[in-house]
Amino acid sequence: MQHRFFCIRSVKCFASASVTLVLLISIVPVAECQRAAQLLKEGSRYQAADDTSDQAADLYRQLIRKYPKSAEAESAQFFLGAYYERKFFILEQRSKVPDWGSLNRAEEELYTYKGKYPRGFYLADAFHMLAIAALRRGYKDTARNWWTIMSEAATKDRQVYIFRITWSSSTDDVIKGYCKTSALATASVDALNKESSFDGVVRALTSWARGNCH
Repeated sequence: MQHRFFCIRSVKCFASASVTLVLLISIVPVAECQRAAQLLKEGSRYQAADDTSDQAADLYRQLIRKYPKSAEAESAQFFLGAYYERKFFILEQRSKVPDWGSLNRAEEELYTYKGKYPRGFYLADAFHMLAIAALRRGYKDTARNWWTIMSEAATKDRQVYIFRITWSSSTDDVIKGYCKTSALATASVDALNKESSFDGVVRALTSWARGNCH
């Protein structure tokens, strides 16, 4: 996945319209787009700092509510699911207690994303995150199904961005690369077939991603 901050300016010109009227028509949408981009940037900043206070989620929801038709609203919807999944793994590693409520919210928001954006920019990323969530719950068949669906979606979304397979405090687990969707799906299913534990699958995928995602 990647950030997409851009504005689409739509200016309608009429032969009888004054210059002032044309400027008023064009300035309002641009101002709204800039505010949407700013909200997305602020939310992403909290998320990147491993904040778990839901400030990122609040900013994403505000963006979606105020600017539902913006390109940034799609990004915010996906990032909302990504935030809650990240929060789950951060809290689990720090407190050793799984916060299932956060994982539930992650799945809900990712389901919303794929429903609203069936050809979305982050479609394969959403399927991958849903697979990881299912695997963490111990639902291997469900995880396998999501990775299969992800592979089938490769024609719509050819790359998945991986920062880490799951959140970790170790810099050794950082990938920061784009993986080919079909290749990642295949590697994930192979790891699932070979490894008996969630941590084993994560380690196998981390190792694979180091050499295959750039």
